[in-house]
Amino acid sequence: MNKTSFLKAITISIRTLQVKFLGALCSIVIFAGACSDPSEIGLVLDPGSNQIGVFYEEIPLSSLLVLEDSFNTTNQSRMVVGGDHSDLFGTTESIAYSRLSFNPDGVLPEDDAIFDSAIFNFNIVDLIADDFEEEKEFKVHRLLEAIEDTTYYSFSSLDYEENVALAEGAFVLQADTVNQVRMDLNPDFAAELFGKLTTQDPVFDNIFAFREYFPGIVIKGDPAQNTSISLAIGGGTGITMYYHYEDDTVSTAYPINTIQSRHFNQVISNRQGTATEQIVEKDVAYDIEGDKVGVKAGLGLKMKLDMSPLHEFLDTLENVTFNQILLEVGPVDEYPEGKNPYGALVMYFATDGGEYYRRFDGVKVAVQGENNTHTGLDVDGNVVPLTGNQNGLAYNSETRVYANQITSYVNAMYRSGLVKTDLFLYPNTPSTESGVVSFDAFKRSLKEFVVDKDNIKVKVYYSKIR
Repeated sequence: MNKTSFLKAITISIRTLQVKFLGALCSIVIFAGACSDPSEIGLVLDPGSNQIGVFYEEIPLSSLLVLEDSFNTTNQSRMVVGGDHSDLFGTTESIAYSRLSFNPDGVLPEDDAIFDSAIFNFNIVDLIADDFEEEKEFKVHRLLEAIEDTTYYSFSSLDYEENVALAEGAFVLQADTVNQVRMDLNPDFAAELFGKLTTQDPVFDNIFAFREYFPGIVIKGDPAQNTSISLAIGGGTGITMYYHYEDDTVSTAYPINTIQSRHFNQVISNRQGTATEQIVEKDVAYDIEGDKVGVKAGLGLKMKLDMSPLHEFLDTLENVTFNQILLEVGPVDEYPEGKNPYGALVMYFATDGGEYYRRFDGVKVAVQGENNTHTGLDVDGNVVPLTGNQNGLAYNSETRVYANQITSYVNAMYRSGLVKTDLFLYPNTPSTESGVVSFDAFKRSLKEFVVDKDNIKVKVYYSKIR
């Protein structure tokens, strides 16, 4: 090897070592998140040869609260009953309304049938409570007006017989399990109902005649007990009449239950004296006082993130590659056992005010799953957001943090012209079926979480080509 070739070989080896050392240093910076000043990240060993810098930026986000308008609670397959009290949300109560139904082709008891008992069943599939050793009280009342074939909202209500309970009881409930409880039906009403069954009264000719006689039920709990339940609509929630004949050894059951019955939940909120008291108008974003924000299901109170700091940061960048971008909310405030928050938050696009951003065809848009396409073209060649594969912030019960990658979403804003909007955090299960969810988790319980305003941020790891 001549002298010139030898010197070239030494130069190549040195530069190779420089690149390897820089790569190792970059890995340390990425996983340690050591420094938020980009000028201090990415040591330049040879200004004339190094063309890559590695940077980290942590961007705090402001959070607002919005009370959703027209919060439709009709036919969500759950009746939410009970309530609770918290420092941020005040006192919240949910009252369930439902029709009852029966099988018109079923066999009615004969006039010589002997009455055994009548009970009201609860099929409790979700429970939020404090103090599981204390009995929880519930009452069932008779509706005085019909549930119509129309839409009912969280502010809707109907008249019912408040002073008389068709059934009432107190129960010790268990967390993290299905609770099936039963209470005796009011004796007078049980006798009346059994009399109509055994005499083949016309009220049992068809479901419409029955609704004229019995419009439906109202189920209530006691918000002072800090307990709310979600009852599954169906055969497990409703009335069961038991009877036998003279020679029978086993009772026969006649069900009158909530299967395929129209239902809705009314939610009453008293936020007086709390930071959320100022939230009075629907679809308006409020910057509430204090250092806490949160989300309250059933009530329709959701969180809105002001994403402008991220948008402004993107406008300052040139020739960058995003390695990883995380959105984190939390840790949320500690909560007692039995009051776990929702497991996912869908990130819907929001307007500058307090409404959902909607695509040209009226469809609500959410952040799409990581590594999925976020934009497409309409018939006129304009860039439009895609829907159909929503992404969600996943909850980690150990760290109490909601988090997920939003790298491809930010890339779409930076490179593909995706519209820049604020984001709603909406408790629901992300859908992969054209953005359609059969039932809305936000309307099926009174779950909540509270978080410090300072604990909401975007973490950006990126490389820059000089």
